Amino acid sequence: MRYDVDTVAQQDSDEVARAVVSVRRLTAAVAAARSDMPGLSALASRIHALADDLEARSCSAAERVNQMNTIGRIVRYSPVVGSANVLAAPLHLRHIGDGNEGTVTFSVAHQGSLGVVHEGFAAMVLDVALAEANMAAGVPAMTAGLMLRYHHPMPVCCDLTVRAWHVYVDGRKSWCRGEIWWEHDLCVSAEGLFIVPREGGARGQDRQG
Repeated sequence: MRYDVDTVAQQDSDEVARAVVSVRRLTAAVAAARSDMPGLSALASRIHALADDLEARSCSAAERVNQMNTIGRIVRYSPVVGSANVLAAPLHLRHIGDGNEGTVTFSVAHQGSLGVVHEGFAAMVLDVALAEANMAAGVPAMTAGLMLRYHHPMPVCCDLTVRAWHVYVDGRKSWCRGEIWWEHDLCVSAEGLFIVPREGGARGQDRQG
């Protein structure tokens, strides 16, 4: 029997995505669990048993890497935007002109200081948002450097707005800027330097944003 690769991939994605949503909920619940919670030991045993079962059925790391060898699957399993990655919050972006805007909500599992998202997650999110801004401007490039400034704590369990835009390109160097906002407060701002691969070349025009 022949299988439609795209259909099988989509079915795999849907089932994995369903499992991922559940594991994200479980991760947040465990992070918020009290040490004196009644029945916690029994719950831990059930979780361990489920993990053992899933590990026994899962493919090897090498097989998974081979299956991810397409742009679509790389995005799907991204630790920032991936619907099939439990580490992703996830970030949801939409292109707007030569940039993008989106939202992300971090759970208590992303907490650093009390009630505050760990600053490292801001770097992950803005790295992707700036890279996507390059793509929107027609200048696909690789991250060379990020400079972040933290202005206001990012609260957990709140909708945060992420914005990024392409600034200009000079040869193989491309600059972008981005921000994370919570309501009317600027939480994080970033400037990024990206390098266009030699074989690709810059496709965009110089832009000021």
